[in-house]
Amino acid sequence: MGTIEAMVEAGMNFARLNFAHGTYDSHAILINRLRAVEKKTGEPLAILQDLQGPRIRIGSLRSGGITVKTNQEVFFNTAKKKFISGEIPVDHPELHKFLRKRQRILVDDGRIEFVVTEVNGSKITAKVVQEGVIHSHKGINLPDSLIKLPALSQKDRRDLRFGIKMGVDAIGLSFVSSAKDIKEARLLINEILEAEKIPLRPIAIIAKIETKEAIKNIRSIIIASDGVMVARGDLGLELPTGEVPVIQKKIIDEANRQAKPVIVATQLLNSMQTSRRPTRAEASDVANAVIDHADALLLTNETANGAFPILAVKTMTDIIISTEKSVYDDIALPPLHFRGLPIDGAIADTVKLLSDEVTIAAVVTATKRGLTARLLSHVRPLPMVIVGTENQDTSRQLSLSWGIKPVVMTPFPLNTKELQERLILYIKDEKIAKKGQKIIVVAGEPIGLAEHVSTVEVRTI
Repeated sequence: MGTIEAMVEAGMNFARLNFAHGTYDSHAILINRLRAVEKKTGEPLAILQDLQGPRIRIGSLRSGGITVKTNQEVFFNTAKKKFISGEIPVDHPELHKFLRKRQRILVDDGRIEFVVTEVNGSKITAKVVQEGVIHSHKGINLPDSLIKLPALSQKDRRDLRFGIKMGVDAIGLSFVSSAKDIKEARLLINEILEAEKIPLRPIAIIAKIETKEAIKNIRSIIIASDGVMVARGDLGLELPTGEVPVIQKKIIDEANRQAKPVIVATQLLNSMQTSRRPTRAEASDVANAVIDHADALLLTNETANGAFPILAVKTMTDIIISTEKSVYDDIALPPLHFRGLPIDGAIADTVKLLSDEVTIAAVVTATKRGLTARLLSHVRPLPMVIVGTENQDTSRQLSLSWGIKPVVMTPFPLNTKELQERLILYIKDEKIAKKGQKIIVVAGEPIGLAEHVSTVEVRTI
């Protein structure tokens, strides 16, 4: 628990659990540790359950793997589960139906590459383009093929039930291709809550953008989801390398237009798995994601397997803070294209104008479902946004949005006056502002509902 606590103190405020690996016992231990750290530090800590998705993998091979050489002819077979008669097994029984000559097969995150030369029934013949050693259960990517797979595998459905019972705050939905995938996942979440007799609670769905099909449907996916992740690992295999940076910017822009949180992931500080210092290119990568107005940045191998997890978090925090202090972070965000609630969007814009013109210590508001807070986060007011929430679930989920300091208020304020009094008291206790400094209060009645926000007031502490 010491490492996790130190990572929180260094700046971590959400944790991703990769359900492509580990057991239910190991994940339960981590979830319990995260909740204990949250209770000890008082900092809301969101837990993102990252589902494996319908991943196509190599089957079981002999110990030590199979070595393949450039220009060698290699055989795959979708009807086999083990390496027999020189044929490499693939765990998708119908994969051969989607492959054509001259299409690429990438194995182990693209480290090994093949090109298809023939398909005969379940047997796929391919030539080695990039040699290497193939090991059991390594992932397969098919950047030239359109394969229809369900967004949730049977394993994902079992894992999702476990995650919901353990109280995860968000679900990372892998290999999303359309808004339909999001809607099906949301229905399944509600079915599990009902079947397990768990009180209805918000569980955010984060769509992982990692396929060409998802890029084509990006706007509808973002509208249907609660946030998106630019999953650059698989996305970098599906698209030409030179297109990935521009696609990342397009995804971030569209998420900002919809006031949805956007996470940038994969290899941000990759060298810090073994080095105490990132490369200059990695530091620039982090800074550029900040300048693009991503809400959150995700460390993966750096903290899961790396030698310096605490230092990696601190390094990223330092780069973020330094970048946000610069003029390069002041680039205007794209205008909101949010369906409905035009008054709330205008109020958020007003808050931004006030924060630019008046020296203020904080923006304060309240939210029940998180929408008011996300609208304010979108416009990036200069100080932090202190948000009173009705419950811990909403408080944790707001950790994914830029600049928000969530505060659970029990009981929830009944009117604007009570909201102001209690949050001003919190500001004083936490030494966020001193007597004589100004804050902006955004409110309306009933308290916490976006469609009822009607007041922007500048108050002096």
